[in-house]
Amino acid sequence: MLFIKQCLTPREEIATVTPETSIGELLKVLEKYGLDSIPVVDGKGLFIGITGYSYVMKSLLENDSLLTSLEEKAVKDAYHAMDPISIDSDFEETLPVIVRYPFVPVVDEDGFTFLGIVKISNIEAALASTYGHDLPGVRFLLAVVLDAPHELEHIVEAVKDFDVNIISLVTFDAGDSAARRIMLKVSPTEHVPAIHENLETRGFRVLNVSKAEGADFQQNPI
Repeated sequence: MLFIKQCLTPREEIATVTPETSIGELLKVLEKYGLDSIPVVDGKGLFIGITGYSYVMKSLLENDSLLTSLEEKAVKDAYHAMDPISIDSDFEETLPVIVRYPFVPVVDEDGFTFLGIVKISNIEAALASTYGHDLPGVRFLLAVVLDAPHELEHIVEAVKDFDVNIISLVTFDAGDSAARRIMLKVSPTEHVPAIHENLETRGFRVLNVSKAEGADFQQNPI
């Protein structure tokens, strides 16, 4: 199981601003670090929200203050309050957040003290590791009609006689409540046809076989 602390970029390694930071200074920080958005953390180290170019522009337009000096306005006038996740949260809790925001803010167990962020690149790396994306091997995409007991056990039984390592074994929905997909990846082997036959003998429909060389692979539709 992956944990947030394994993917965390700590506060000390990222730029932040406070609610009192002027908009002018905020823009300088964004430009300096090549950022579009940035965490807002108060003087006590508590996470407040997120700000950036889009939030500044939204605030200026909504308040009809385009002609106002950027030094007269502060981040507290141009930020978005968002819910952080706890350092003890499971990794998958980052997914619904990262599809809406450029980073996932992480706080201590108290629910407020800012500890850092999880970046999109951190999540991509974790998912790639889960799927064994960078390791050479052979992927079998399997279809099962019903969620029957002991399915994963049957998969292990189908490959155990061929002296191969299971790199990853991931299940996911196929868009139908009665159908699921299973992605099996094993270490490189010359026994692909025999494993294929064993899987189908145990009731799995093999939809695709992919021979992977690190991040590159060739697909052989079945």
